[in-house]
Amino acid sequence: MQLPGMAFLRPSVLAVFLLLLAGPVAQLRAAESVATEEWDITADKLTRFDQPASIVAEGNIVLVKRKQLPPKKQTAGDDTSDWSELLEEEAQVKEVTPADLEEEQEPVFETEITITADWAVYDIALNMIKARGNVSVITEDEQLYAEQGEVNLEQETGTFKQATIIRKQHDLHLEGEVIEKTGYKTYRVENGWVITCKVDQGKTAPWSFAASDAVIEQDGYAVLSHARFRIKDIPVFYTPWLMIPAKSKRETGFLLPELISSENGGFGFNLPFFWNISDSTDVTVYTQYMADRGYMPGLEFRYVKSETEKGLIMATYLNDDLSGDTDSSYYVDTEFTHDNEERYWVRAKADHDFSGGWTSRLDIDIVSDRDYLTEFNTGMTGFSTTNERFLKTFGRSLQNKTDDQRTNTFSLLKSWGSTSLTGELLAINDVRADKSGNSPLWNLPSVDYTGTLPLEGFGDFTLSWDSSYYNFWREEGIGGHRVDINPRLSAPLPISQYLESRAEIGIRDTFYSVQEYGDAEWTEDTTQNRFLYNFNAEIGTTLMRAFALDGDQGDSINHQIRPYVLYSFTPDVDQDELPWYDGVDRVGEQNQITYGVDNFLNLFQGDTEEREFAHLKIKQNYSLLDEDSDEPFSAINLRLRLQPIQRLTFDYRTDFDVYGDGFVRHFVEGAYSTDRGDYFELEYVFDDSANSEQVNGTIATYLLANWRTEIRFEHSISEGETNEADAALIYQAPCWSVEFATQYTPTDTSFMVVFNLANLGSPIGFSY
Repeated sequence: MQLPGMAFLRPSVLAVFLLLLAGPVAQLRAAESVATEEWDITADKLTRFDQPASIVAEGNIVLVKRKQLPPKKQTAGDDTSDWSELLEEEAQVKEVTPADLEEEQEPVFETEITITADWAVYDIALNMIKARGNVSVITEDEQLYAEQGEVNLEQETGTFKQATIIRKQHDLHLEGEVIEKTGYKTYRVENGWVITCKVDQGKTAPWSFAASDAVIEQDGYAVLSHARFRIKDIPVFYTPWLMIPAKSKRETGFLLPELISSENGGFGFNLPFFWNISDSTDVTVYTQYMADRGYMPGLEFRYVKSETEKGLIMATYLNDDLSGDTDSSYYVDTEFTHDNEERYWVRAKADHDFSGGWTSRLDIDIVSDRDYLTEFNTGMTGFSTTNERFLKTFGRSLQNKTDDQRTNTFSLLKSWGSTSLTGELLAINDVRADKSGNSPLWNLPSVDYTGTLPLEGFGDFTLSWDSSYYNFWREEGIGGHRVDINPRLSAPLPISQYLESRAEIGIRDTFYSVQEYGDAEWTEDTTQNRFLYNFNAEIGTTLMRAFALDGDQGDSINHQIRPYVLYSFTPDVDQDELPWYDGVDRVGEQNQITYGVDNFLNLFQGDTEEREFAHLKIKQNYSLLDEDSDEPFSAINLRLRLQPIQRLTFDYRTDFDVYGDGFVRHFVEGAYSTDRGDYFELEYVFDDSANSEQVNGTIATYLLANWRTEIRFEHSISEGETNEADAALIYQAPCWSVEFATQYTPTDTSFMVVFNLANLGSPIGFSY
């Protein structure tokens, strides 16, 4: 929150105001209006007195301070003489001098300050000014209104009665019976209140901090005595003393608490403490407590050097009072598998750009057990909130919370045109319930070099390649080194000017050096080599036609249809003696024809493409292998996407088995959003091979003017169980909001209340 206070009371403004008021009156003694180079001063009556030496202004006093804007830059004219044009000579431009500017340009002024009052007197001997009746001081950033005021110019202090301060930044609104400037940057308010949002004149503030006495230091703190937090005019909380930040920047201090209640954790709260280390670095300490589980502290560190150089690390720890006793009702009801009492989660992401075009990415995800992320999904430090913040800040999210092998990577990337080099270290946080057998593979390190290079001087040939080196390590099992090189040469086929055709031939050589880790035994040779080749050829054509439209969506729609046929061949190579680390180690035999048709509908407004209106892709494979002779046809694969209007999308993907099983997969998703923030999404997934059928949905909509609801659910039809359901009811007022949220899982149900005041909430949303 910011209480930057009363910058309008800076002595320079008041001093200039008073001296300019005194100066012209001293010369003219009485006048209805006086103008200087920077000030316009008008009043019904201006009078100077000798005993005591003073100046009195009466009736409709208006003072306007003006700032002269710099003159516009002179540019060379475009006019040339006929002889210059014929001789193709450059026009001679006369040099512009300051004197020319003064003669040719009228001075332009901009209003900086406007001061009004009904009556004012300036005591020359005491160097004081008094004003009353509709006193106002208006600047670009703030406004002061008062019934009367008194300012000591020598001591740079002043007092305003029945005063109101409205500051544009953060919509600060401050009122008091007396607002007193006690020093250069300090103020005192008697019987006043403050709110950090805009309040229309004559309207009651939706919430405010009221105090019988408040001392405010600009760019410091506001200390309130007998403070009351009020909703409308009703006090709901009292404290004899309260200190809140009065700064425009992020400030160290406590943030608003979060209240949580759940079946397993009981009642709890989280009171974060924010430490603003610098403009680009901060730390947040989370002090979460759960009555039935204990204290779960958390720590968050953030830094931002630039848009591409930033980092965020979070860690939480819990000595869980519920864990350990596997015979307790907690384990019986939840079917959790962890038995550790010390539970933690460390997660981090960082981006950094080095000199020479090198880019780095760091992703850390270390959790104590496979149940942690499922249990602690909600709240400030829960999985859902953390995942959303990482996705928003870095553009990449965490793994699914149910994954029991969490990847941790550090990668370096450099690109040169169409080639790229990537180096990566990968470690696995293994939280599987059953860790028997081989442990997960780590890459220490892996290097990938890929690229495409047109071979100029050799016709239309193009050379492309994928090459990699991997050092596979694991605590238990077979690892080792692998070098894989896969160059490919491609060129168009000169069949017909109406056909798009291309052929590609490639070779693949893979070398292995096998190592044993733990108790694992390798019975084959420790060095292995695999060599194979592959061939691909594609023929297709593209037909296009534009159709005129008569509507608001666009002027025309462009339809492209592309039928194609692709042939792929890879010979059968014996790979039984090779280690198996990932999909690279087993390249299946292939001799098949793929045929299909792609349709694209693009909407145009004039010559500009507005969006893809729709696409439909259908394909099928036909195998020429002997073992597939009985059923050579693959399932028909269909992909459909529609966007009939800007905010409505529809996706459908399916596989249809032609040998009697019918549709074996369905994926249907529809999403719609509105300008005011409503959002609807429904997803249906069916996979016959995995015996899985599920429906997921998200609804976010405004019920009334200030009320909105958010609902999200994941329901397994095949298991007849709701995996997760979240619901929130949010009241959003102009200056505050309150959220009531609940989450259901088969193992727990939690309820949360979050209250937020404008500009008094978490600084997480602040940008550097």
